[in-house]
Amino acid sequence: AAKQAIWLQELLSEVADKECEKVTIRGDNRSAIALTKNPVFHGRSKHIHRRYHFIRECVENELVMVEHVPGNIQKADILTKALGRIKFKEMRELIGVQDAGASNLKLKGENVVVSLKIT
Repeated sequence: AAKQAIWLQELLSEVADKECEKVTIRGDNRSAIALTKNPVFHGRSKHIHRRYHFIRECVENELVMVEHVPGNIQKADILTKALGRIKFKEMRELIGVQDAGASNLKLKGENVVVSLKIT
């Protein structure tokens, strides 16, 4: 995620011809966030290959910022996990997706009724 975020940040800087803000990566794993912020290698993290410590270097060089987001409001969960019906609806509302079956859509000035029933 850090590599892609930095690449997108550089691309946007070139296109917009101005400096972009520092990328913020939000995650719900406190242990992973602690590893990115602590420059000391511990016995628990020595099994992690060096190339996976790229995020730590990015944080040290102030290219990205990592912050904790509680799991119950982690917006990415709807895209990465199998959720129950109630949790799915909560996450769907959190990211701003509307239920097409529950609303009337308007297309070019005309009302369009969506029916999800198979006839």
